Formats: sequence, structure tokens, C-alpha cells
Amino acid sequence: MNTDNTSSGQDHQPITQQIIADDQYYRSIIENNSFYVIKTDLEGRYTYMNPFFCQMFQLRNEEWVGRPSIDLIISEDHPACISAIEKCVAEPGSSHWVILRKPFRDSFVSSQWEFKLLANEQGIPVEFLCIGHDISSLIVRQHELEELVNITAQQNKKLINFTYIISHNIRSHVANIVGLISLNEEGDEEDKIVSWKILKKSITNLDSTIHNLTDIINIESNTNLPLVNIQLRPEIERIIDSIRVLFDNAAANIHYNFDYDAHINTNPAYLESIILNLLTNSLKHKSPVRSLEIDISFFREDNYQVFVFKDNGLGINMSQNGNKIFGMYKTFNGNLDAKGLGLFIIKTQIEALGGTIEVESEVDQYTTFKVYFKIRS
Repeated sequence: MNTDNTSSGQDHQPITQQIIADDQYYRSIIENNSFYVIKTDLEGRYTYMNPFFCQMFQLRNEEWVGRPSIDLIISEDHPACISAIEKCVAEPGSSHWVILRKPFRDSFVSSQWEFKLLANEQGIPVEFLCIGHDISSLIVRQHELEELVNITAQQNKKLINFTYIISHNIRSHVANIVGLISLNEEGDEEDKIVSWKILKKSITNLDSTIHNLTDIINIESNTNLPLVNIQLRPEIERIIDSIRVLFDNAAANIHYNFDYDAHINTNPAYLESIILNLLTNSLKHKSPVRSLEIDISFFREDNYQVFVFKDNGLGINMSQNGNKIFGMYKTFNGNLDAKGLGLFIIKTQIEALGGTIEVESEVDQYTTFKVYFKIRS
């Protein structure tokens, strides 16, 4: 019997040694590899942190064991963390994944975690096991990809703008030139001299428009639109001259409610397009029973230069058309000359400059457009 007992004890000794060796092996993997391993009790208090986790976040194990684990997670991620814990409780034995951010120095470290509820031999839940790894570089690459997609989308908008500017703005110049030529053919010698002077100015304005477009087309994809400090009132007057025939035929009056030397820092091609479209929009939708009056204001509001354009034309039924005003090919008031592009063009251009546009209107009373140009340092 004694021999058997001695033999049995000797048989158990290698098994015990193997268990100890296995435990040391797996503990070595946990403590020396570059992934995080933590445990918490059922109340979410730390019971274990592996050395790599402590080293990465500059924590001392003895200071944090017993403290709430959620204290090391930014408040915005608390709901995601709590949700993962609740899923673990609802589905014992299943793993649940969550991405959490931890404050680190002046930034955050993003990590993906596997949460699992552990039970004892009797099947009673005793603690949570959380294994995580750093995915900050993946998050950075994802943000870079999103930024690239946004840049590509902006470039596509700019290409569309070029097409609209060419088809819409240049057509306005050409229509003015055609009108002047027609007047020149029908007038006397004195009228012809005046017409040719105006025609020369219109051609110069057309050339300026084309040059501005060329400047934008030559912009590299990773640069912003070129901004120029422009004296606003002379620019508006120059644009009015480019459509002088249309303006005079409509018997329009314009009122400036800002200083003559006021300047705006923006892209010249887009500014021309915005003003030209607002002017032609007013001309197309003028009231048939009163002369067209246009009031233009310009002032600073917070981080924006605000351009306000108001007319006393037919107005817009905002309850019916308020959500369609800036849509492509949307027209109002039954005007056959309207193409439904002008307001779409200027909204797209203003947004490309980092600004916004708002509209207020009453039928047969007025329409006011407020354009916010973002002030750039």
C-alpha cells in the first residue's frame, strides 16, 4: 500500500509541474505581448491590468486596482461601453466587441476591445475579461480616406460649377453683346458710336470672366480657391455694365447701403457669378406693375461678411417652394426665360467658399437673399 501511495504521488507530480509550466507560459504571453488584458469585477472595478496596458497608459497597477474602469474611458464612449457590458450579461459565454477611446497625453488612443463575462465552475458570473488592441493608426487612415473622399467631392462640385458658369454666365455676356450689335445695326451714327463703346466694355468683361475661370481651372486639387481683396461696389457696377441692355430695359434702380470703399475677400469668379445670378434673377422676376428696385447691403457679422440683396419683384411662395428654391432646374412664377440653374449655381459656389445663403420672401412684395462669406485669415 505504501508503495502504491508513493507511486501515485510521483504520478501526480509531473502533472502538477506541467500545469504550473502552462500557467507561466500563458501568463508570459499575456504580460509580454502588445495587446491589453484587463479584468474587472461585476461592478466594473479593475481587478487586473497586464503590464503592457499599464506601460502604454502610464498607469500603476496598485493605484488602479479597485477603481472604476470607466474612469479611463472618455465620457462620450461611456454608452458604448455600458452597452457592451449589458450584452455580455444578457448573453453569457458570448464575446462582444466595442471601440473605445482613452485620453492619452494631448490626444486619444483608439482601441478595439473584446468583452466577455467569465463564470466559475458552478456557472455563476464572477468577472469580466477585456482584451484589446490599439487601432489608432487605422482610425487615422480612415479619417485620411474620408478627407480624400470629401476633397474629391469638392473637386467634382468645382468641375460642375465650371460647366454652369460657362453655360450660364458667359451666355449672359453673349446675349448682351448680341443685343448691342442689333442696336448698332438699327441706330444712327451717334447711337453706333455709343453702342460700340458699350460693346467694347462688354467684350472686356467677357474676357475677364474667361480669365477668372481659367485661374480656377488651373488650381491644383489640394489647394483652396484663390481669394482676392475686391472693392465691392465697383465690381457690382462692372457686372451691371456687362448686362446694361437688360438692366436698362427693365428700368431697374439699384441702391447701395454700404461705403463705396468696402472690400470683400473672396474668389473673383465666384463673386461675379453670385452677383450676376442675383441680378438676372431679379430682372427675370420683376413685377409688371412697378419699377424694379434693388437694395444691396454689406456688413460684418461674427466671422462672416454678409452680402444682402433685396428686390421688390414677384416674390416666392415660401410655403410651397421654400424647400426647392436652390434645387437644380427648379423655376417659379412661370417665367419661360428661367432655366432653374442660377440659384443652384450660387448656393454651390457659396458653400465651396465655406459660406451659406438664406432667403426670405413674400409673394408680390419682396425677396431677400443673405449671402454669408466666411472670413479667412
